[in-house]
Amino acid sequence: MWSMLGERAVDVLCWESFGSGWSGDCKNQLKLKDLRVFKPTMARSRFEPGGLDARHHLHVERDDSGVRVPNGDWIPADRQGLAICDATSAVFAMDVPWDKLDVVTWSWQKVLGGEAAHGMLALSHAL
Repeated sequence: MWSMLGERAVDVLCWESFGSGWSGDCKNQLKLKDLRVFKPTMARSRFEPGGLDARHHLHVERDDSGVRVPNGDWIPADRQGLAICDATSAVFAMDVPWDKLDVVTWSWQKVLGGEAAHGMLALSHAL
């Protein structure tokens, strides 16, 4: 993420601590100038579909990062920015919309119940 962001404006979708950590990195470490951070309302569960209404405010020309959505239908096919996904919680348990994601990370052994140590990275052909 650190070497891929900064050319475009960035939207970060935060459902939990990892997304919040990424948004903190974008703001405090990378010091991105055009950064928007979206978090679900406290009244809705972070696991409830639609719990993050910011999905309706995303723009195709911005880079996006976020976790835990039911599917990739909400990601526009004509998007210009990067779609970055930390898929550790989903990579073996959910259908991942690989065709809509540009950067996907996970720790295979963490997903299978072990300690995290080996990071995996999948990059789209668009990069």
